Amino acid sequence: MKEGTAIVIGLTLVGLLLQLTIGPLDWALFLWPANGITLIVLIIALLLFYLLRKRVYFFSFMATMQAAIPSIIAAALLTLIMGLTRQVASDKPAGDLIGLSKMLNFWPFILVYFWMTMIIGEVTIKQIAHFAWRRLPVSTSHLGLFIALTCATLGNADMQRLKMYCEKGQPEWRGLDAYNNVHELPVAIQLNRFTIDEYPPKLMVIDKTGKPMPYNKPEVLLIDDSFKQGIIAGWTIQIDKKIEDAVPTDLANMIKNMPMQMRGMVRMDSLGMAIKKGGYIKSHQTGAACALSVTARKAGAVKKGWITCGSYLFPLETLKLDNGKSLVMASREPKRYASNVNIYTQDGKNILTEIEVNKPYAVNGWKIYQLSYNEQMGKWSNVSVFELVSDPWLNVVYVGIYLLLIGAVGMFFTAGKRKEN
Repeated sequence: MKEGTAIVIGLTLVGLLLQLTIGPLDWALFLWPANGITLIVLIIALLLFYLLRKRVYFFSFMATMQAAIPSIIAAALLTLIMGLTRQVASDKPAGDLIGLSKMLNFWPFILVYFWMTMIIGEVTIKQIAHFAWRRLPVSTSHLGLFIALTCATLGNADMQRLKMYCEKGQPEWRGLDAYNNVHELPVAIQLNRFTIDEYPPKLMVIDKTGKPMPYNKPEVLLIDDSFKQGIIAGWTIQIDKKIEDAVPTDLANMIKNMPMQMRGMVRMDSLGMAIKKGGYIKSHQTGAACALSVTARKAGAVKKGWITCGSYLFPLETLKLDNGKSLVMASREPKRYASNVNIYTQDGKNILTEIEVNKPYAVNGWKIYQLSYNEQMGKWSNVSVFELVSDPWLNVVYVGIYLLLIGAVGMFFTAGKRKEN
C-alpha cells in the first residue's frame, strides 16, 4: 500500500505543479482524431505493460490491490471535493486560485483518474488473458468501467453544444458556441409556430416600493376558471370579468383601421395607459394579455378597476388600494412551451415535428432541445432558441455503462450462489 500511496501523492504533486505553471488542461487538444489516437496508444501501452510484467516490477504492480486501493481513495476524495465545490461552466475561468471550481480541467484530478483508469485497464487485460467463467461478471464490470471512463473523457472534446436562434418562417442552419463563434450545421430548422401554456394569473398586494405583502409571508390569489372571490392582505377580491386575451379598448380603436404590418409596430406607453378612458376588449391581436375587472372591499371601502400584467404591446395596470398599496397581477408563468418546426437535413430529410422543453428531438446524431424564446414577447414570441448537442462518443459510453451494470447484476447472482454452496 505504501508504493500505491506514494504514486498517488506523487501524481497529485506533479498535477499541482502543472496547474500552477502551465494552467488547466485544455481538452480541445484532444479533438478528433487526437482522442482516437490517444485511446489506441493507451490500449497498446497497456498490452505492452502486460506482456512485460515479468520483466518490469512496476507493470506487474499495476494490476495489484496495493495499487488499486490508494488510487480509488484518491479519486473518491477528489470527486467529493468536486461535489462540494461550485463548478463553473467549461467556457468560464475558474472561480478560485488553484482551479478546484473547474475540476475536470484540474491536473491532479486528471492524473489520478488517468492512473486509476490504467489500473482498471491492466486488470481487465489480465482477467481476459486468464479467462474463467466464474469471473465473467467481474471482468465485464471492469471492461465496462474502462470503456466508460476513457470514452467519456476523451470524447468530451468532440461534443458540440450550440445555440440556434430561429425566427418564425425563416430556415436557420447556423449555431453559436459558448464563445459566440458561428458554426454552419448539417441541420436546418424552420420555426412554424411557437406556443405557450401558462399557469392561471396570480394577484398580489404590493406597497409603494413594490414589495409583496404581508412582508413576512406574502399572499397570492390564483385566478383559475373556478375563482369567484378571495381575501388577500385584508381585502376581499371579487372578479367581475376575465378576458384571457385582451387589449386596451383605446388601443384597439387606434389600430383597427391600420394595415396589418403597421399594427405590430404600435405601442401604448404608460402615459397612454394613464389617460385611456375605456377598459379592455377581447382581441386576437399579437401582444394581447390577460385582463381582469375586479372589485376590492375592505371595511366599507370599495375599489373597482382593471388590472393586467401587460405585455410588450402595453404596460401593466394596477388597482390603487389604500396607504400606497396596490393590487397587481404578476407576470404569467409558463407551464409548457413548445415549437412546431420543420427540420431539414443534408441527406434530404424534411421532418415536421414539435420540440418542447425536456423533450428533445434526435436527428442525424444531433439532439435538439427547446431552450428559450423571446421572453419580452411572451406567448406571442416569434423567435425560438434551440440548443443542439452532438456527442459522437455517447453511444460507446452507453455500451460501457451497460456492461458495468450487467457485470454488477452478474456479481450479485454469483455471490448468492457462493453463499448457498
